[in-house]
Amino acid sequence: MKAMPAPVRRAVWVLGACQCVLWGVLYYSFSVLLVPMESALGLSRMAVAGAFSIGLGAMALSAPWIGRWLDEGHALSLTRTGIGLALFGLLVVANTQGPLTLYLGWLSVGIAMAALLYEPAFVLVIRAVSDEGHRLRALAAVTVFGGLASTIFLPLLSMLIEHRDWRVAVLACAAAVALVAWVMERHVIPGLPPAYAMPVRKRAHRPDWPPHLGKLVTIFASGTLASMALTTLLIPLLMERGASALIAALVLAALGIAQLPGRVWLLRGSGPVSAHVMKSVPIALQVLGLAGVVAARAPAWVAAGVAVFGLGAGLQTLARPWLVQALYGAADAGRWNGEVARMQGFIRAAGPVGAVALAWVGGATLALSIAAGLLLLTLLIARRLPA
Repeated sequence: MKAMPAPVRRAVWVLGACQCVLWGVLYYSFSVLLVPMESALGLSRMAVAGAFSIGLGAMALSAPWIGRWLDEGHALSLTRTGIGLALFGLLVVANTQGPLTLYLGWLSVGIAMAALLYEPAFVLVIRAVSDEGHRLRALAAVTVFGGLASTIFLPLLSMLIEHRDWRVAVLACAAAVALVAWVMERHVIPGLPPAYAMPVRKRAHRPDWPPHLGKLVTIFASGTLASMALTTLLIPLLMERGASALIAALVLAALGIAQLPGRVWLLRGSGPVSAHVMKSVPIALQVLGLAGVVAARAPAWVAAGVAVFGLGAGLQTLARPWLVQALYGAADAGRWNGEVARMQGFIRAAGPVGAVALAWVGGATLALSIAAGLLLLTLLIARRLPA
């Protein structure tokens, strides 16, 4: 197998670094901005959190359209549009004095996330790297960087808010986006040209809902629901079991860190990865991890369960673009990735509310057990996929 061309390899790693910055300043930043904005604007926490939910909803709704445009070869114009929307939204948020402009700002940021985060990056890689083995490793390289976003940017933004102001932190996020814009224009887009000509097809000839897409939507929506339930309910569950808030937070921190080893593992070697691994192993690991969280009582054993779940979740992030291009080809990867991402986006926005409601009725243990059961059912569905 020929090695990946050096310019493409460099562009992939730079794209990964850009994804790390974009995830950090567009997605994860809200968690550290929530309380300062609530205090400064005199709004309830629910009202401020609603702005982020609006952004996530806009991100989900935009995903299929973004995918279609990427399939039609508009990566550069979409990147520029996304950068513009991100800068506009962050500048509006930095200068907001009330809920109207706060919601407008995060609405713009949400659409920008659809145009800039993993889905567009995956399409760029899929179209630029024709070899299946190199393609999967390139996707892994991008997600390895993206997985570090919360670890790097949450402490940095927290320190900036503590020593300066939340508005300064938002302006710093805008500056980071501007830097990413320059890097993408200079090093990423030119370094990732399509590896081969994509077939031109009229949309009328494309199936409205191709075979197996419903299965993919079910599989990845269930994984997202399980992740949102775990991140929402784990800390309260551990505190109910007698753990301190600090210990509970440290246990939850294992989730993000544990997503990296599987992605790093996929970077090794040069042979193709088994379809069985990509279809089944990520879901099986998530089921085992949730079962461990539900059954364990000691925080250390709960942390082990969280780590196993995180390992599976990290692999599943890569499984989606890999399965989509395997089933439908590189030419339509953007469109169908976007359709799956849309449902995941809706689940991401509504999942915490649903998890809390279910826990209120039957307890956090029951809610997580139901999430594990749903994942177990999706494992049976995944094994029927032809990829």
